[in-house]
Amino acid sequence: MFFILPLLFLFFCSVIMRCYLENWRAATLFAAILAATALTGITESLSLIHALSFYPLMISWLLLTAFAVLKAIPLWPNALSYPYVNFKMWLLSEKIFLGTIVFICTVSALTAITGIPNTWDSMTYHLPRVDHWIQDKTVGFYPTHILRQLYSNPWAEFAIAHARILGGGETSANFVQWTAMAGSLIGVSLIAGQLGANRTGQLMASVMAACLPMGILQSVSTQTDYVCAFWLTGFVFFLIETRRKLTLVNTLAAGLSLGLAFLTKGYSYIFAFPFLAWFMGVNVKQRCLKGLLGLLLMIVCAVSINMGQYARNTQSFGSPAWTHESLVNETFDLKVLWENTLRNMSIHLATPWRDVNENMTQILTRAAKFFGANINDPRATFGSEFTIVSVNRDEDYSGNFLHAILFVIVFILSWFYRGPKGKTGFYVCAVLFSFLLFCLIVRFQPWHSRFHLPLFILFCPVAGVVLEHFLKQKSIVLGAFLFLGSMPWLFLNNQHPWAGGYSIWRQPKPFQYFYKRPDLALPYVTIARYIKSIDCRQIGLIMGEDTWEHPWWVLLADKGVRIEHVEVGNRSASLKYPLGDFQPCALISFDNPALPLMMVDSSMYAPAAAIEVPGGIGKITVLLRKT
Repeated sequence: MFFILPLLFLFFCSVIMRCYLENWRAATLFAAILAATALTGITESLSLIHALSFYPLMISWLLLTAFAVLKAIPLWPNALSYPYVNFKMWLLSEKIFLGTIVFICTVSALTAITGIPNTWDSMTYHLPRVDHWIQDKTVGFYPTHILRQLYSNPWAEFAIAHARILGGGETSANFVQWTAMAGSLIGVSLIAGQLGANRTGQLMASVMAACLPMGILQSVSTQTDYVCAFWLTGFVFFLIETRRKLTLVNTLAAGLSLGLAFLTKGYSYIFAFPFLAWFMGVNVKQRCLKGLLGLLLMIVCAVSINMGQYARNTQSFGSPAWTHESLVNETFDLKVLWENTLRNMSIHLATPWRDVNENMTQILTRAAKFFGANINDPRATFGSEFTIVSVNRDEDYSGNFLHAILFVIVFILSWFYRGPKGKTGFYVCAVLFSFLLFCLIVRFQPWHSRFHLPLFILFCPVAGVVLEHFLKQKSIVLGAFLFLGSMPWLFLNNQHPWAGGYSIWRQPKPFQYFYKRPDLALPYVTIARYIKSIDCRQIGLIMGEDTWEHPWWVLLADKGVRIEHVEVGNRSASLKYPLGDFQPCALISFDNPALPLMMVDSSMYAPAAAIEVPGGIGKITVLLRKT
């Protein structure tokens, strides 16, 4: 039950901030930023003394919550004196929009609490890094075959670690992204209001965000793109507020939210840059020294909140932004921009018909050649040969077909819309430039559609403003169309389906981990049972860069069990185990050549059991220490 402490802290912070900000939504958004900043500070502080465990976390959150309660009590009457929403005065269309948002959020919450985390990346590094942190009681680096567990931006996993340590259980990991979705819907409505939308337009913007196929899939997973979208939404809202009313509260909120976005995803630097440039340009043009000092404070806040991860990466790899594989284009020219723009747009144009997709692939290939570019340019490609795959409901690959078409229409209409003081035009340009900058810098990957989620979320406020202006009361038809179009992704999610043989309501939870790799289920369960039968509690892992690790932590979970990577041959090999020396009694080896004996440190290990993984992938071998 203690996992609700951060939520209580958030609630009382929102009461406090309601006295400083104009409405409850903005106060809640700022409170979320404060709670996330506190979570980061607690994590980094406790990690320094290897105390990232239940009692220190519980005491930290109890103290913070008690402090927030004491601050909120005197302000409570003032906060309650603000007028509440009178739903009786709402239009029928507005009530339907709100009902749509509540329905999608409710179904997603049920999916998140019932479905087991099973995303590929979550099995390899998102959740295993949390497993290691909980075991080690620190987020300090450790030897690992999977370097993404170390250098990747860690905030979303910080939140998962807190939820799990405080008793939230395995499915609480899904709620980090679900909470980010709920927060993003609030942020979208606030930005739409800043751009000139009335209540209908704000609700419509939130409906469009709630109905995003990739957003629905991400909201019940342990990927981290929705978390990044949430922090970017908060950053943009408070940045615009700072431009309207330069206060310390708005400036700090923008800076901290920007830092949290940086700490969650590397591409957030790209998406945030155009908005920062816009803010700086306006202040330079108006010679507003106070605004430029505010911008400096934002950057200081953003960098400060990332110092822990910057320091760990620099100490271990020599650079604060080091990555194992370069995801940046080798060159930055117009040809690369053109071919990557075509490919990134095409992800969202997939149809259910194979012939249509193949013809579209050929058309895009010719379009690239027309300007002398190569659609499969190796200088700007990461992954397989470019092709448009059929529309799907996979949280890594699903596109946003209806929204992509709708947003192109909105982009055209936005130039015929004259919002307050031209804000809409500048905002559209900032989002567009973010997309083009992403295409210019980041190597194309087949799973880029999930990286685009923050851009779709940030464009929803514009869509709400523009469509409200042109459609007026007819917007209810568009809302219904988007809602019905989202149903397959809401109920027939590939990883968390409500119906069929793999339904989350039918399948045993241990087997839900393997929805993306059903071939691994039997080998993993069999090997885990064998290791438990010999009562071995010190287990070494020898695996590849993309091997599934998290299921071992689930299947071998028991008091006193310690799991570490051994025989590491990459740049983390020189790191020390945070818990000290490690002498495993058993090794789990993946697809290594069969050897009669294996030496690890000063101990000899011999094969004791092995099982083939179906599909010719290889085998998993257990080696026991010889006494």
